[in-house]
Amino acid sequence: MFEFVQKHKRWMQGILLVIIVPSFALFGIDIYFRNSGTGGAVAKVGSSSVSDLEYSQALRQSQERMREMMQGKGDPSMWNSPQFRESVLNELVERKVALNQARKSGLAVSTPELQKIISQFEAFHESGKFSQELYRSRLKAQGLTETAFEEDVRNGVVLGQVQNVYAGSGFLPDAVVERLLRIREQEREVSQVVFNPADYMKQTKVSAADADKYYAEHQSEFQIPERVKIEYLLLSVDVAERTAVVSDDELKKLYEDGKATRFTTPEERSASHILIGAAATASAEEKAKARAVADDLYKQVQAAPARFGELARKHSQDPGSAEKGGDLGSFGRGLMVKPFDDAVFAMKKGEISAPIETQYGYHIIRLDQVTGGQATPFEKVKPQLLEEARKAKAGKAFSEAAEKFNDTVYEQFDSLQPAADALKLTVQKSDWVSRAGGNMNPLLNNEKLLAALFSDEVLKNKHNTAAIEVQPNTLIAARVSEHQPAAPLPIADVRQDIQTHLAGEAAVKMAEAEGKAAMEKLQKGEPVKLNWSAPQSVSLQKRQGLHADGAKAVFGADASKLPAYAGVPAQQGRFVIYRISKVKDVGDIDPAQKKALARQLAQMAGQEQYQAFISSLRERADVKIDHKKLEQGGGS
Repeated sequence: MFEFVQKHKRWMQGILLVIIVPSFALFGIDIYFRNSGTGGAVAKVGSSSVSDLEYSQALRQSQERMREMMQGKGDPSMWNSPQFRESVLNELVERKVALNQARKSGLAVSTPELQKIISQFEAFHESGKFSQELYRSRLKAQGLTETAFEEDVRNGVVLGQVQNVYAGSGFLPDAVVERLLRIREQEREVSQVVFNPADYMKQTKVSAADADKYYAEHQSEFQIPERVKIEYLLLSVDVAERTAVVSDDELKKLYEDGKATRFTTPEERSASHILIGAAATASAEEKAKARAVADDLYKQVQAAPARFGELARKHSQDPGSAEKGGDLGSFGRGLMVKPFDDAVFAMKKGEISAPIETQYGYHIIRLDQVTGGQATPFEKVKPQLLEEARKAKAGKAFSEAAEKFNDTVYEQFDSLQPAADALKLTVQKSDWVSRAGGNMNPLLNNEKLLAALFSDEVLKNKHNTAAIEVQPNTLIAARVSEHQPAAPLPIADVRQDIQTHLAGEAAVKMAEAEGKAAMEKLQKGEPVKLNWSAPQSVSLQKRQGLHADGAKAVFGADASKLPAYAGVPAQQGRFVIYRISKVKDVGDIDPAQKKALARQLAQMAGQEQYQAFISSLRERADVKIDHKKLEQGGGS
């Protein structure tokens, strides 16, 4: 059994720590990888390619998802790092590789199957049914054509078929599943002792000479990086929105245009009826008889309106409402058959209509209540309209200003002031900025901006940078005001820090050495005086603060003879020894629990096999990546 674990340790480690990977979705429709670019390719994958446009769109979508997930936290520049860009491209390449193989294998989705799948997307449903008009309008709003979208869905289904083969192919013997389940459920009573480097700091001795020697041998670690101070202009749609001027007349026109559809609550009416049935296929004689009954009831209701409910319960042939005195409840316009609907919405509250003919027969209708239909006052929705109008104007204004901004900083390349004057912007100044960024203003850490700032044209020729999009709808143009080449830090400035650093390293070594020596004695059964913590019961599912490496050590220790010991380095240079004093095994295995774990493990094994399959395909595929284009990237 343990040979099996060792052989598959890459993914079994996750199992042992009870890190259960959820099922992967077969396909999604939220990301559309379209190979519609007219330019060159970022990568070639056999006969297919990843276009500039395709890569740029995928990168932007990935960046937007990261921004939403992080909710404004974290450093946005990491989402345009080389590693992030490469991971996005790798996903696209692997998708192409898998699709190419699927097509070679003859996997396909027929047009009827595709139509059935798309018709089930709730995003395209109206009143519970697929709407072709809504389908087209939503695709258009996303800038997608029906052909491109349908091809994406088709590809997604084909990929899902390939993944599904592997998702269901994983298998583990019952004995392995049961053993893993017992390990997961087992409880061990554990105490610990921590060897903390802080306790050894006083024992360390690092002289100034030691620090000077380290400094001489590690010169590259003590450099002030090349850096610049800059002047820059910031143009954003937010500024345009705040400054957009909207008149009251414009707002009132927007209000009147949307009054009926946006700012008026839908009118609803409550009605009761007495139905005398007469099918649309009934003979003229049958209809005449039904009409006569209805006319007679109408006369009775006219004579005694208070008897409407009584007469409805006694004579109405609508079983759903008769027992409630004819009450139909509330409904909006258009929900009833047209003759009935027209009559109800033409009546006044309390009015009783003469018999109205529909395909169901003859209805005597009483209008009980009218609700809604009132328009929200202009003053109440004015702030909302102002925000909408400003955004609409800001979008147009920003587009026009961006073009002017770009042209001016390019044409007047030796100063930012002309662009500032033309667009009523303020020239701002930064603190030191290095090639790696690190400025307190995250916008100035944009990779494209930093590359431009340290280019010969800007640094040596003193030109403005181009207008660079540092995040969506935000442009920056800059110029260097002060430049400082890389230079070594004086030894006097860093000697104390080096001494502290070397002392810390020595303390870590002391703590680890003493911890390992104590561990060796304990394992030999020799007495060691240690300050053990109070024992507590832990399991892989309830680790009680036990960190991951500690859990591996504790549950990887041979507990056939107690007490057992395990030692492991921990965070901040500490060394921890764990004493296992009791082991409590699970009794009878719950069959449902075993079945669930077997399914999860099989799924993980299937995922591992699928990833190995994709990796092998990629190795055999003729994949060529344009690293220059990858470095230039897309998005912000």
